[in-house]
Amino acid sequence: MKLTRILIIEDNFKDVRLIQEMLKEIPSFSFDFKHVERLDEGLKSIKNDEFDVLLLDLNLPDSFGIETFIEAYKNAPHMPIVILSGAADEEAALDAVHEGAQDYLMKGEVDGKLLARSIFYAIERKQIEEELVKHRDHLEELVEKRTLGLKEANKQLRIEINERKRAEEEIMASLEEKKILLDEIQSRIQNSLQTIISIIDSEYLQNGCKNSNEFNQEIENRAKAVELINEKLCQSEDFAMIDFAEYIRDLTDYLFDFYGVNSNLINLEMDIEGIPLDIDVAIPCGLIINELVTNSLKHAFKSEIKGKVQIKFHSNDKTWLNVSDNGIGLPESFELEHAETSGLRLVNKLVKQLNGKIELNVKGGTGFKIVF
Repeated sequence: MKLTRILIIEDNFKDVRLIQEMLKEIPSFSFDFKHVERLDEGLKSIKNDEFDVLLLDLNLPDSFGIETFIEAYKNAPHMPIVILSGAADEEAALDAVHEGAQDYLMKGEVDGKLLARSIFYAIERKQIEEELVKHRDHLEELVEKRTLGLKEANKQLRIEINERKRAEEEIMASLEEKKILLDEIQSRIQNSLQTIISIIDSEYLQNGCKNSNEFNQEIENRAKAVELINEKLCQSEDFAMIDFAEYIRDLTDYLFDFYGVNSNLINLEMDIEGIPLDIDVAIPCGLIINELVTNSLKHAFKSEIKGKVQIKFHSNDKTWLNVSDNGIGLPESFELEHAETSGLRLVNKLVKQLNGKIELNVKGGTGFKIVF
């Protein structure tokens, strides 16, 4: 158990005795006291000996009020100081804490546990402050070393001040720009989620709780599609554009794993151009891919029959996305605009959100081509 050395500057022997008795009752607290009655005696003790903490009464025979703390702090800036305050001293004690004291205790309102805790916290906080000061001093030393190469001291100072000011302005401008971007991103994500929610609400009203597991899976996968975009945005340098090719790979990996697809039976082929997309395009595109790939994995292939899912994404005069499979296909009479499933209705809405057009091909499987 570490010994805590305590210096008490207090002119009331009863208060000193009470402090000693309270701390003796704390089994985990090992301490050694030195007590003096006057401030000048305490300052001499600090110069001649080392203490872990100072318990200081503000009203002493040779000093009174906040000036007592100021003088003690000036002579022992590295020592944690806890103020012992009477009722009349409370305002001065609060002023002392504002000036750098670690804590203040009201006489007559403290027990051993509270006193021990205050001492521990005062020592700990002071150690943290000193570490921060050392770190700051180290950084200042590095800055000083970097400026030694300049010839004129006055010019050095002006350059440094200007550089710091410019850096602060750039940082503030960058933070403000990122804040605006993040606000916009949040608004756009909410709009996209609202589209999903409206489809979910409609589906729920139509079907009630039938196929609840499948219903929950669809919600989970749509949320994952948006979550992945949010992750990619957080990893991007400007919070605005994402690498959509990388996103498609991550999303399809997730879906194939989610549905437990046997890669020996169903093969994924991708022909993806590395196109950076902003969130206005990335979210609807991601949700479209989620719905179309999900449909292929769930409905296109009969068990033990080999097949493939293909995704193409390119941009020349226009950007186009193609998701297809060579599965059992849809009836030739199928009309996409009259689709009854929530997934395809969501695809239709998202394509309109992109101001795009969608083409359906049901020959040799099912293929969706979206041009926007």
